[in-house]
Amino acid sequence: MSDEFDWVKRDRGVLTERDREILLGRAGENLDSNAQNVRRYNIRERIRNAVYDFQIIAQNLPLADIQQLFEPAYDWSREHRRLDEEGLTSTTPDLDQLLWSWLFLFEFFSYGMYAGGKQETQILMQGLVEEGIERGYREYQHDNLQTYREMDVDLGLNYGNLVLRNNYLRGVQEDLPSETSEIAKEILRLRRQRKISQPDASRWFDEYVRKPDFD
Repeated sequence: MSDEFDWVKRDRGVLTERDREILLGRAGENLDSNAQNVRRYNIRERIRNAVYDFQIIAQNLPLADIQQLFEPAYDWSREHRRLDEEGLTSTTPDLDQLLWSWLFLFEFFSYGMYAGGKQETQILMQGLVEEGIERGYREYQHDNLQTYREMDVDLGLNYGNLVLRNNYLRGVQEDLPSETSEIAKEILRLRRQRKISQPDASRWFDEYVRKPDFD
C-alpha cells in the first residue's frame, strides 16, 4: 500500500473532498450540529444509493471493464506466483491501494452488521457473503467458460474466548518487543489487523515510541 496515496484530493466517489476532510478531522470544526447532521445524512444517502448501484454494475458492466478494475488483483497473483517459484513462499506481495480499500469495504460491512447487537444479524451477514461468492462464481462461468462447476461456500465464523478488553490489552502490551523500532512495527501491525483501537495505538506510540529525549 502506497504511503503517497492522497485520501482527499482525488476524483469524486461517494464522498466529496469536503466530506473527506471533515471525516478525517482536517476541517469542519466550525460546523454547528444541524450542519453536521445534514452532511452525515447526505453521506448516508450516497452510500445507500452507491450500494443499490452495485446490482446494476454486477449484472451489466462488461467483462473488459471488470478485468481492468480488478487488474491489481491479477498483478498481486502474478507476483505471488513469482515469489513461490523463487522459493519465497513465506513472503506476501504488498496490497495495491484499491485492494486495500476492498478490505475496508468488507470491514465496514462487518462492523455495520455487528453494530446492531443482534445475534441473528450474524447469520444474515454470513449468508449474504456466502451467496454473493457463489453467485459471482456461477455468473462468471455462464458468461465466460464452456464448463460449469457448482460451488458451495461455507464461511465459518469461529470466535475465540471472551475476555475483558482491559485484560486483553494488558496481555498485548506485555508481549510488545523491547526494541523501539520493533515496537512501532508491532503496533502498526496490531492496528492494521484491528486487534487494537486507533486511540490505543496512538497512546502506545506516544508511550513507547515517541519517548522524549532527556539531556
